[in-house]
Amino acid sequence: MSFFPEVTVPDERDESEEYTSPAWWGPPDDVLPGVVPVELVLGRSASTVVMLTGIRAFPTGLDMTLGVRVRTRPKRGELHSEVLGGPCDHDMGAGWQAGRLKWGFELADGARVTNVDPPLDLPDGDDEGAAAWEPDRPLLTDRGGGGGSRCVDHRCWLWPLPPAGSLRVVCQWLDQDIDLTVTELDTRPLLEAAARAHPLWPAG
Repeated sequence: MSFFPEVTVPDERDESEEYTSPAWWGPPDDVLPGVVPVELVLGRSASTVVMLTGIRAFPTGLDMTLGVRVRTRPKRGELHSEVLGGPCDHDMGAGWQAGRLKWGFELADGARVTNVDPPLDLPDGDDEGAAAWEPDRPLLTDRGGGGGSRCVDHRCWLWPLPPAGSLRVVCQWLDQDIDLTVTELDTRPLLEAAARAHPLWPAG
């Protein structure tokens, strides 16, 4: 006789196939990326610096860190929510939309992608159809991050991998006195790093 109830062991079942996120969703977690040591100031004012660091290149896109440093509290709201794009302590009206942090890329083929693009119109349908679907435009996705009142770092995902040629990085934050600033990146180191990326697990 046992004081504790007996544990029922369920029948063994075949493990279901693991779900694989679509390439546009974010960096693959089963690939070792090629690393590009980028230290790039995107925009600067007397009180604020916006920078891009540590690009990790995959065959499907670029994973990078957007950093913001400020000397004083932002003119509107709290730094983390300002960078993330969802302030909690004021409305998101036209004034904030005009003055907020905006940044993005212009690819060599002329395509543009920013952090203020409209949200995706995702398709309806079964899981198989949704998994095969791809957006018809590049995406710049915030992957989360953190920091404090004067320092914030966010990981961002650019999909797809930019084509060869010049890659223009654009930044503007009028509320922090940063006018439109354009910086050009050579994609050769990025594409070479993406070619060095390799799967962590053997195929098959």
